[in-house]
Amino acid sequence: MLLDAHPDVDGEVRERSRRLTGTLAAQLGEPVRVVLTDNRRTMVSARRKTGRLEVRLHHMFLEADATLLADLARYLRRRDRVAGRRVDAFIEANTHRIASKRRRRTIVRTRGAHHDLAAIFDELVPSFREPMDGVTITWGRLTRRKRRQRSLQLGIYVPDEKLIRIHPVLDQEWVPRFYVESVVHHEMLHHALPAKKEGSRMRFHTAEFRRRERAFPRFAEAERWEKKHLSLLIATLPT
Repeated sequence: MLLDAHPDVDGEVRERSRRLTGTLAAQLGEPVRVVLTDNRRTMVSARRKTGRLEVRLHHMFLEADATLLADLARYLRRRDRVAGRRVDAFIEANTHRIASKRRRRTIVRTRGAHHDLAAIFDELVPSFREPMDGVTITWGRLTRRKRRQRSLQLGIYVPDEKLIRIHPVLDQEWVPRFYVESVVHHEMLHHALPAKKEGSRMRFHTAEFRRRERAFPRFAEAERWEKKHLSLLIATLPT
């Protein structure tokens, strides 16, 4: 029997891991290697490797009793449907043990060399009836230009983080402030007017969204400026 576990587990957890491995090996009647994981999607998987069965299990199975481990063994041995349903029920009852997605820490940078996003955001807030509490705005990362690139995502809103990222290519002296304002306004609208599900699709730019987007005082001017200068913005990206 072999056991792979997290290197920082304490003695008690390691001993329970050995018992789990021994129980599965006895139930399956063959050498078993158990690998404990902290996966968020796949809770159970198995494959033959170097002459033994390698079983990858979420660490929640350390809490499984002998009956459940017997069901797990029957499921692994012959894909027993009844045993599989019991294993599924165990996983469902232990979803609180599944780690939430780890988010990369966002470094907030609002003051650029030529444009201050925080100042722009604060000036636009009064034009929204929806609260903007908790919304964060920042310059994003400078991306490299792709070969034959013809489009560029100048802003994005991340709903789960209430975060607006603006492409730093706009932080140039020749880019007018009103155009940066129009991009920020667009992303603030995504916070104010969440996407709606229509059939099997999510619609982000509803009729109401477009109506309020056009209400931006210099919307038409910003549209004309983008059409004229988008290729130049792309050309200034590093290669």
